[in-house]
Amino acid sequence: MTDKATRDRLRIVAMIQACEEAKRDAEGGKSTFMEAGVQQKAVLLDLIHLTESAERLSPGMKDRNPNIPWERLSRLRNRGLVHDYAEVDLEDLWAFVHTDLPRIRRQLDRLRYPKAGDAD
Repeated sequence: MTDKATRDRLRIVAMIQACEEAKRDAEGGKSTFMEAGVQQKAVLLDLIHLTESAERLSPGMKDRNPNIPWERLSRLRNRGLVHDYAEVDLEDLWAFVHTDLPRIRRQLDRLRYPKAGDAD
């Protein structure tokens, strides 16, 4: 495995961990998440970890795996989580955690544990 491949694998593992942590940290429910507090901050930090790891993946890894919404992850990072924090849309983030994140997690699992014939 090349250094680039090793780094990509470690980032995939970090993304999976961030997905799991966001899922766990969101267990308090939507009303608790919408209130400024520890749960909201924890989920936001989990999503920052997820999107930062995604940003740092090699272009080749992203190109070989177009089923993962890389652009969505980048927009989430750049337009709410990191750069425009005051503009964060909590409704969108809540929907992302409950709709998009489980699907992304399954796709990341396939990258971490590829079956014969799967793309990296």
